[in-house]
Amino acid sequence: MIASIFIIFSALLGSFLASFIYRYVNKNIEGDAYLQGINIYTEPSFCPACKTKIDWYHLIPVLSYLFLRGKAKCCGATISSRYFLIEILVISLFLLIFITNASLGLILFKSCISLTLIFIALIDYQYKIIPLSSLLILFILALILSALEGLLILPEIFVAIISGFLLLGMRWLFFKLKGKEALGLGDVILFPILTLMIPMTLVPILLLTASLLGIAEFFLSSKLKRDSEIAFGFHLAIASYLGLVNFYPILPLI
Repeated sequence: MIASIFIIFSALLGSFLASFIYRYVNKNIEGDAYLQGINIYTEPSFCPACKTKIDWYHLIPVLSYLFLRGKAKCCGATISSRYFLIEILVISLFLLIFITNASLGLILFKSCISLTLIFIALIDYQYKIIPLSSLLILFILALILSALEGLLILPEIFVAIISGFLLLGMRWLFFKLKGKEALGLGDVILFPILTLMIPMTLVPILLLTASLLGIAEFFLSSKLKRDSEIAFGFHLAIASYLGLVNFYPILPLI
């Protein structure tokens, strides 16, 4: 029963996130005129093609997309599959958190953190930027989670601060040597926040995991002759999610 309710909860949040990413990106990055004229937080759901308000029964997560066969009911325009895929992604990642954490409070809290990480990862991957507002939200959530798990102690805070200064120094040095940025400022802020959510002994593993993912993407992009600029925040988000589902403590057992 609890699992069923949690799946519905996950689906609703996934639907919200998919819609909010569209609104945020088109208003703040793409500069869409219609989105700039509305409140993206309170405006009822509308068709991206014709801007017609969408009836609630056409907003059922996952099922509506399948029932409508990827077409808008109001105008017949193709509905981007990203809405469907983001909903499936959120449900899948939330379920993994549900399976790997025993406390309901931690499950709900880590789910909220995961939602923020997905938002950061998807925007950074496509646009190579991390919204500062999302970093502030993640920082608050990370502090609370750290307190709940007994990690909000002086050594942990010291590691987070040192991590931030270390990445900032690397960013400055690379810019001086190469004349371009190796890391975005958002990445420099993101990493120390993420270190608050895991024991300090796992911080090097988190950074190594993100770096290996970035290297793998770089070589794959080079092989496919695509843009090889790496969105490091995207890989940091993946690496930190692995921490939320308690992946790193099992590494010595493999």
